[in-house]
Amino acid sequence: MLRVLVSLLVLSLCLVSASASDFGLSENDVRAGESINGFPNWGERLMLTWINRARVDPQVEMRACGAACGDGPCYAPVAPLTWTTALNRAARFHADEMQKQRYFGHDSKCTVNPQIAALYPAACDASASCACVGEAATPWMQRVAFFGAQPSGEVIALGADPNQTFYMWLHEQASAPLCGPAGSNIHRWLILASSGGVGLGFNDKNHAAVGNFGPAPAPYRIPSASHYPRQAASVEMWANWFDAAAPRSASVVVDGKCTPMKLTRGSGTNGAWSATVNGVGSGCHRYYFSFIDASGREVTYPATGSLGIGCEDWNRDRTTASCLAIPATPSMPSRRRAAGRR
Repeated sequence: MLRVLVSLLVLSLCLVSASASDFGLSENDVRAGESINGFPNWGERLMLTWINRARVDPQVEMRACGAACGDGPCYAPVAPLTWTTALNRAARFHADEMQKQRYFGHDSKCTVNPQIAALYPAACDASASCACVGEAATPWMQRVAFFGAQPSGEVIALGADPNQTFYMWLHEQASAPLCGPAGSNIHRWLILASSGGVGLGFNDKNHAAVGNFGPAPAPYRIPSASHYPRQAASVEMWANWFDAAAPRSASVVVDGKCTPMKLTRGSGTNGAWSATVNGVGSGCHRYYFSFIDASGREVTYPATGSLGIGCEDWNRDRTTASCLAIPATPSMPSRRRAAGRR
């Protein structure tokens, strides 16, 4: 059964300039694209990429959604959401506890141990035997706060894979064609209009997915990137770029070979770039994204190491290539259908 739920804690969305330490974040949170003790995994990385891809030109998705998105005119391009460790860990813990404890809901089924952030996942897999210290339910806001985050909203779902889950949230029927969190679909509003940060949690066993939203520092210039599907003969590569100036070029380096990317959605300063790579249907293929900024400097995602098709999501290995001679390609029409849309 496909199920979605949303919960929203009303907080101010006007964020001031801040450092990572202002939000209780460690230096690990600014190691863009790297996996930190296994966070994020491929599914979580993909959902973040899809969120930021949708934010650069929401009307592409609203046209694809059609009549279900009566609030579609409310949305305009906005800055990307920033990934943070605290929100990612809180989200995955909830996805795991729903799977382990066999329930579906925002609030935790039991009284969650206030020290859960120190226990999960190494010393506690989110089972009730180690995650719970009582029978009373724990409100979702409190559970997220245990991980050192300041929650502003949460979305949950049970879908088939991260791609379908994302579109369950984004294309859900609107209760009323009104703008703002009170009058539109809250899933869609959190994805397309909230500001700050997000952490996604995805459980491979029951496909429970969680999105936790909250404040975060400013995004890296490549705030998110991934590939879809997880492995196939042809795989689509997507990366978001956010900067005061458009990049000179964009490429994805797969197994040490540069493939040029094109601006497929949005603008040169806030856009989603894509490419298709072939011949990756079996085996392990390591890759990273390489953008050359307006001053001629390379910006990569992940910042170090590489991501994987058919193997470990991130590790420290990287086979480099110089993509400096590959020019940026022009944008495609905004009416292009969403890749991977359900």
